[in-house]
Amino acid sequence: MRKSLKMYTKRGTIVLIAAVVAVANLLSATPFATPAIAAETVMNGDLEQVTADVPNCFTQAGWGNNTTTWAITDDAHSGTKAQSVKVSNYTSGDAKLLMKEDNACAPDVEANAKYTVSLWYKSTSAKNNLTMFRHSDAGWTYWADLKTLPAAAGWTEVTATTPAVPAGTDMVSFGVSLAGNGTLITDDYAMTEVTAPAPLPDGELTHNGGLEEGGNPPARWFQAGWGDGQVTGGVTNDAHAGNKAYSITMAGRTEGDFKLLPEDEAAPVVQPGKNYDLSVWYKSTSAVNSVTVFAHTAAGWGYWTELRTLPAAANWTQAKLKTPRVPAGVDAISWGVSLAADGTLVTDDYSTRESAPEAVPAGEPATNGKWTVKDYELPVRAIHSTLLKNGKILLIAGSGNDAQAFKSGTFKASIWDPVSGVFNTLNVPKDMFCAGHVTLADGRVLIQGGTKSYPTPGTADYGGLKDSWIFNPDTNEFTPSGNANEGHWYPTLTALGNGDVWMAGGLKEDATGAVNTEMFSNATKKWLPGNQVKQTYNFWGLYPHMFLMKDGRLFYSGAHTFGNALPGTGSSIYNIQTGAIADVPGLRMKDMRDQAASILLPPAQDQKVLITGGGNILGTDPAINLTDIINLNDAKPQYKPGPNLPGLGKMYVNATILPDRTVLLANGGRLNRDEESNVKTAAIYDPATNTMREVAADPIGRNYHSSSVLLPDGRVVTVGSNPGTGDFEMRISVYEPSYMFKGKRPELRNVPATAAYGANVMFGAAMNGKAIKSAQLTRPMSVTHQTDSNVRLVDVPITMWGTTAIAQIPNNKNLLPPGPYMLTVTDANGVPSLASWIMIK
Repeated sequence: MRKSLKMYTKRGTIVLIAAVVAVANLLSATPFATPAIAAETVMNGDLEQVTADVPNCFTQAGWGNNTTTWAITDDAHSGTKAQSVKVSNYTSGDAKLLMKEDNACAPDVEANAKYTVSLWYKSTSAKNNLTMFRHSDAGWTYWADLKTLPAAAGWTEVTATTPAVPAGTDMVSFGVSLAGNGTLITDDYAMTEVTAPAPLPDGELTHNGGLEEGGNPPARWFQAGWGDGQVTGGVTNDAHAGNKAYSITMAGRTEGDFKLLPEDEAAPVVQPGKNYDLSVWYKSTSAVNSVTVFAHTAAGWGYWTELRTLPAAANWTQAKLKTPRVPAGVDAISWGVSLAADGTLVTDDYSTRESAPEAVPAGEPATNGKWTVKDYELPVRAIHSTLLKNGKILLIAGSGNDAQAFKSGTFKASIWDPVSGVFNTLNVPKDMFCAGHVTLADGRVLIQGGTKSYPTPGTADYGGLKDSWIFNPDTNEFTPSGNANEGHWYPTLTALGNGDVWMAGGLKEDATGAVNTEMFSNATKKWLPGNQVKQTYNFWGLYPHMFLMKDGRLFYSGAHTFGNALPGTGSSIYNIQTGAIADVPGLRMKDMRDQAASILLPPAQDQKVLITGGGNILGTDPAINLTDIINLNDAKPQYKPGPNLPGLGKMYVNATILPDRTVLLANGGRLNRDEESNVKTAAIYDPATNTMREVAADPIGRNYHSSSVLLPDGRVVTVGSNPGTGDFEMRISVYEPSYMFKGKRPELRNVPATAAYGANVMFGAAMNGKAIKSAQLTRPMSVTHQTDSNVRLVDVPITMWGTTAIAQIPNNKNLLPPGPYMLTVTDANGVPSLASWIMIK
């Protein structure tokens, strides 16, 4: 039998509950229909027939060390009689009213059948259990506690379904056990056999989706949830179709949610790798409703994802959604609409069906990949994008290049789950627009600088902030981490091998160039005083592309934001210990590398850097398509020409390392922030063959303030574009590379959460009959303005023994700065696995 789905999510934690939460709060008030459950199988179930103060066919049972007082009361749920029991002086045992354990009174049952038992109760105690006993040739024995019942001030119905009746059992008896001090009153006992579900329509996977069958709750459904709200729920005849729907009302909530879910055995059966279309009709007075999905594996039930937040709806409204691909090992899902605020939610007509395969031209995606545009949009302007260690993306807008938002102090960020599509929009403490950022060794995100001032008449440019913050993805909170030594607007932050962070570049508070070299201490989580950092007082420009080399030096690729490159050759190697800066030759058209793409090519051990495209906002010449590549392992490194970008030249090029060790180069425009000259092309560069080939292009033109992020599942998300009109592109594009259309992907299992430098790491790897080609660690992206100086893919030597893999973590911290990484393996066909997160420390 499946592990129970009586589970709920509390701030991302899966919590097992013993019973359907809040059954005790089911309303018997007028708005809810309460269809009676036939009681023929429980003799005198309404307790109206009494002899010597004991209901006929019942017995007053109990055990232990306590004082028990029994009474017949006229405080009945129906009729004129109910049974009351008071327990006092409790130290052990319980008291309960049970059907007499004899042939005349105990309900008959059949082996392998299941039964719905129900009764109504009130209790001043929270120590109540719905308890069952069974009879066989061995006599009467305890069978099971079906659920724990909370205290209930008013009459409350409880229903539960038994397990399958064991072979040899011919009778049962049940009642509520009171196992603590208090008073329990019960009435209207009933039991009916559970009938087989009605046949489902072709393709339908949800049983009783119209909620028309059964009582309260409907057959094959239960109400679940958690939190501190006062919850009432039950069947109502205010239906979308038919005669029944289900209503949940919450009041006084500070945390938690409630929802209607299918019972375990009625959960829709699904297949890994497929998508499913979900549909539900709802009305809600609350704006905080979300479609929550649970998944079943061999280990039991667990939270999977939230697909979408649903707005308030005064009238019946249909929500139609599609699940992500079902993960490996999942055989069933259960889903419902979670109410997470005060208000009333009514739902009806649930449906689950396998999604029809998307129509794609034969062979094309397996060659060129495929782009899709999400059917929802960003809630904030995505100026900065950071993939977090939990797979979500931190999108920072700040004022979002909107002077009015800056003037009003409206600064925003949002946490986006790209799997579920759910956004959690946050206020941020200051204007982080055009800050620098980097993922720290512990997986948190350091953000430094931003906008102190917008240009005004008499001022030439933006002023930078000294402030810095650390964002914690576990709490979604920004914590101040002290000021840098000077303000920075458009700085670059580069993680070092010891976990410290080097920073330079950008504009100071007075809008002049920032020339201080800054160092953030990983040990103290503070910026070091300037006299403790080697200073060169060199102006590195705005968002200089600065890469950590394996020997601890930094390489400036020549790519940057705004205007001309630095004096000299346009590119250099910088020793942060000595302050020495040495130009490197070979970069062509160095003053046309404004908002070019540059990246440390995979694998990082090769120490090759590519720069491609770029322009110059100070002129009117169109952008270029030149590509240059440098090998930093050479004794005297110098740029050499590489294959050009296909088609027209462009600036604002987004570069993304893919887990198959190629690089996606997408988006861009010919001229400065010119929407009309966007270049809708994309290419894949393969470092192994030094070739560039054109692939499918983002259907949305994107230029300034666009960015791309690699997801753990191997897809690429592209957001943003802020042309000179001041508009901002809020649509989201997703690229599925060709490897996602080349058959089954390798699967990783039991990857450890952490690994040390030089350590051997063991995990499971199912290669589906194919040889393993490589394993790699990819640092999560933190990108803005086509700049991510820290992203890298590091080769991990790997040995396979059957389905067991042993990978050796490199011991060079400069090659692999500490922090979270995505571990993937690639098969002989170049198909990578889904990533598993591992913390290198």
